[in-house]
Order: sequence, then C-alpha cells, then structure tokens
Amino acid sequence: MNMELDSDRLVDAYLNELAKAAEALPAARRTELIDDMKAHIAEERAAGASSESEIRQILQRLGDPQEIVAAATEGLVLVEVPPKLRPSDMVALALVFFGPYLPGTWVPMIAYVIGIGMLWSSNRWTVAWKLLGTLSWPLAYAVLLGMEVTVQPPLALSMTVDILITVAVLVGMVLAAKAPAKVQPADQAS
Repeated sequence: MNMELDSDRLVDAYLNELAKAAEALPAARRTELIDDMKAHIAEERAAGASSESEIRQILQRLGDPQEIVAAATEGLVLVEVPPKLRPSDMVALALVFFGPYLPGTWVPMIAYVIGIGMLWSSNRWTVAWKLLGTLSWPLAYAVLLGMEVTVQPPLALSMTVDILITVAVLVGMVLAAKAPAKVQPADQAS
C-alpha cells in the first residue's frame, strides 16, 4: 500500500510539473496534453506497472515535462499573457487614488506612499501606467491649484474636476490591467 502511495506521488509530481510547464499553452491544448499523459500513465499502470521503479521508468520514457511542452508548442505562436489582476493590485489602486482623501494629517500621505509601493511592486502594469498612477494625484492637485490661481472656480467645480481626473486615470489603469494580450498570426510572428 505504501508503494502505491509513493507511485501516486511520483505521478502527481510529474503531472504537476507538466501542468506548470504547459501554462503558456492555450487552455484546450494544455488540457489535451495533460489528459494524454494521464491516459498513457494509466495504460501502463493497468498493464501491470505498479512499483516505484516501474513508475519512474514510465515517467522517464515519457520524457522531461519541459521537452514535452516544447514539442507541443511547435507551430504555435505563444504570446505573453498579462498576469491576473490580484486583490493586492486593487488595494494598491484604492490607496493611490483614494488614500489622499482619507481624514487626518498623516494618514492620507502614508496611504498614498504605501499604495505607490504596492503599485510599483506589482507586475500588472507597464512602467508608463505606473508613472501615470504615481503622478495622478499630484497632477490632479496641480490642475486644481492652477484653476484656483487663474479662474477661482467654485469649490463644487474644483472637486468635480479632481474627481473626474482621478476616476479617468483609475478607469484607465483598471482597463489596462484587464486588457487581453494581443495575439499574432503565425505568419507575422518573428
């Protein structure tokens, strides 16, 4: 029984490594590849391979998961898919865009600085979007200050402009974060 558990662990570890290596493949191809490997292993086990050494031999014959995936990608054009939007990314946006409006003397600045740190440590946005997010609040403040000096608008108009600038940049960053990767046709890939 212990031998069977060890064999199962070997197979699970192999399939997990294969799945990790195949993350770059399209979902349908990745599922097909993993299902094929599972079926092949199941056939070998049904034919009598049960010991740990026999399972190791089967897995060695199948080959290295990286090499299997490399062979499965021939003819495919792989594109980099942006990482998934994590809750910490949303917290970073909230701190950057709404932190300056928190009550208190130091709380807004601390929230803003923490949000900037989280924004720059994320792999979700390009450097351009990170710069825009970092400068959004100071730029909105500069626009409002310029309006106060030149036209002295009513407070409601100043707040509306500030909110519109903040919302526009926030929406832009959320849309940029959710933008799908661009797929190149195989004949245009270089």
